[in-house]
This record gives sequence, C-alpha cells and structure tokens, in this order.
Amino acid sequence: MNPQQKIKAIFFDIGGVLVKVDSSGSIHKLSEELGLSSEKIKQGMTRELLNAYEKGHLTSNQFYEQLLINYDSQQTMDMDTFKSYWQDVLFPCAESVAFLQRACQDFPVWLLSNTNDFHYDLLIQDFPFMKWVTGGTYSFMVGSMKPEPLIYETAIKQSGFRPEEILFIDDLEVNIQAANHLGIHVIHYVDFPSFARELAQRFPELGYLL
Repeated sequence: MNPQQKIKAIFFDIGGVLVKVDSSGSIHKLSEELGLSSEKIKQGMTRELLNAYEKGHLTSNQFYEQLLINYDSQQTMDMDTFKSYWQDVLFPCAESVAFLQRACQDFPVWLLSNTNDFHYDLLIQDFPFMKWVTGGTYSFMVGSMKPEPLIYETAIKQSGFRPEEILFIDDLEVNIQAANHLGIHVIHYVDFPSFARELAQRFPELGYLL
C-alpha cells in the first residue's frame, strides 16, 4: 500500500456484494414444512421483526418463536430445522470475492453488514473470506443497522482509519448515501463489471486489483 494514496482501507457489504441473497428456496421449504402459502411465510417475516433480529434485540430463539406465533400454523418445526432453512439463502459471488481476496493482500479490509447470528454462523462456517479480512462490524453485534449513523461510526472507530481514508462498497443506495454523509468514499455496487469501471475511473491507484 502506498502511504500517499488516499484510500487506506476498504469496507465491503456482504449481501448483494460478496454473496447473492436468494430466499426463494428457504421460503419454499418453510411453506412446505408449515403447510402455509409462500405469501403467508413472507408476511410473517415482518420488517419490524427482521430489523429487531438484525439489531440483536431478539435472540435467534426469540425470533424463531415469534415467527411461529405469526404463522399460527397447525404444524410446527424444531429449531434445528428452522435454522437449516433460514441459512439456505447465501451464495458466493465469485468475481467480487476474488477482488476482496486481492484487496486483502495490500489493504486492511473490513466487512460492514446488516446480518443476524444464524447467518453469521453460516458465513464463518462456509465462506472463506470471513477469515481473510481484518475485521467486521455486524448489525446484530452493535445494536444498529445501516443506514443508521451509529453502525458506520462504530466501524470507523474499530478500523482505526479516518472516513476520508476509507472506501465503502454496498449494493443499496441508501446505505451508500449514509456512509458518504460521514465523509467515507463510496461505490454503489450494481454488478461487478460496472463496479470495476467505476473503481478504475475514480480510484485509478486501485486499478491493479481488478
């Protein structure tokens, strides 16, 4: 890393950047297990409930129990079955993971993600990039989720870098805007080819990582 370059650390979102999130298979399995329509399964996962879980305000057991209450099904399932279905939603994105691996050779790399403890367990177990990075700031651990300022402020403090020294990559515009408001350099990730073009244009000193 060149000490004169402006970017000295890189933050990555996980879902939508490093992994594809596809809940269709999980919803189908829950639907069959509980004898409910897929639409009913989706409705039971309210935004309020999901946010409480991803902020760490609910344990996994409490989240599971509240979902069963919401579904009000005549059938039930055990916690291990639910966990296996809940985790079956994350699939690696090869190009962005390869880019992260190259970045880890020369930069402190941090993960900044809205997630929950079941998905965190899965990431640690099945996704090698969790071991490559310097560290991570996760919503359920800090009690705040993007785009709230607190999670960014926590990540900045944990990294030890100033906002203007950080590049943050996320797939949601609202998260990008919140980070940029705090002085962090940002790239809105849509797909890898457009990300590569923007990186090469705006941060040519990082082009060698592509």
